[in-house]
Formats: sequence, C-alpha cells, structure tokens
Amino acid sequence: MIYEQTLFFFDMSAVTTMLVFAYLSKRLGEALPIKPYYIILFFTSAAIVAASGIETIPQSLSLKFISLLTYTIRCAATGVAFFVVLRYWKWLFAEFSKS
Repeated sequence: MIYEQTLFFFDMSAVTTMLVFAYLSKRLGEALPIKPYYIILFFTSAAIVAASGIETIPQSLSLKFISLLTYTIRCAATGVAFFVVLRYWKWLFAEFSKS
C-alpha cells in the first residue's frame, strides 16, 4: 500500500522536476533548432497535479477505480515527460560516451 503523504511528496517532486526540465529545455530549444516540445512538460505537470487532486475524493464514495485511474495518469504523464526530455537531452549520452 502506498501512503498518501509519500505519494503527495512524489507528486510534488515530479512536478518540480518537470517544470525545471521545461525551463531548461526551453532555453536549449531556443539555442538549437528544436520544435517547442517543452510545452508538453507543462501538460504532464498539470496531469500529475490533477491526479493528485482526484485522489482527494472521499473514500466514502467507494469508487475503487479512482486509485487505478490516478496511478495510470501518473505513469502516462511520467512516460511522456521522459520521452520529451530525452528529445532535448539525448546529446548528453553521446558526449558522455566520447570521454
């Protein structure tokens, strides 16, 4: 079982990380001819915040699919954010392998 407090801190750290990567990717995208994919990171951050908000629905409603829905939203948002960040920062792997 995942505790709500731990999940809240995970959500906030994921959102913060995505927003930092969005800012850095925007700056990198301005320097390189890359389309503005960083905007997707704002949507993934909003999706995680929405999933966290959905979890505040009282359990007295006994909607058992809510936890599955919110975990799916978090997983999908994190996966999409990973591929967006990889689009901007994949050149680091080539630089690292050269040295």
